[in-house]
Order: sequence, then structure tokens, then C-alpha cells
Amino acid sequence: MLSRTSPFSWTGGILGAIYIATAIFMIPKLGATTVLALMVVGQMLLSLMLDHYGLLGIPDYPVTGIRLLGVVLLVLGVVLIRWQA
Repeated sequence: MLSRTSPFSWTGGILGAIYIATAIFMIPKLGATTVLALMVVGQMLLSLMLDHYGLLGIPDYPVTGIRLLGVVLLVLGVVLIRWQA
């Protein structure tokens, strides 16, 4: 059964474990709000790239100024959260 599992599945599991472990170790240092906000920013940046290049078989959605502004505002939100900490 394990021999029929694709390497892509193993990669997803390993990256998921790293994602969770990083969050667990970073929350005491940065706080839950900052860590979760940084996770959202990272996901938005990756999704912007996936959309722009049409990766993973999805249609192309080019980066526009308004979409980029949305990500910049998310980053600004993280900066404001850390400023108060």
C-alpha cells in the first residue's frame, strides 16, 4: 500500500508537519496573533503566485494592482500587530 503512494503525498505530509511544528515553536516567541497573521500572509503570497502563473492546472489570474494592494495591506496588518506587542 505504501509503495503505491505518490511522492507528492509524502511531500504534503512532511510540509504539513513542518508547518505545524513551526507554528508551535514560534507562538511563544511572537504570539498567536502574529504567527497566524504571518501564516495568512504567506498563504496569500503563494496563492497570488499560483494564480499569476496558472500553476497546478488552475486558470491564469494575473497580478493586478488591487490584488497586490490587498497583500500589502495584510503585511501592514502584521507590522501593526507586532508594533503593539
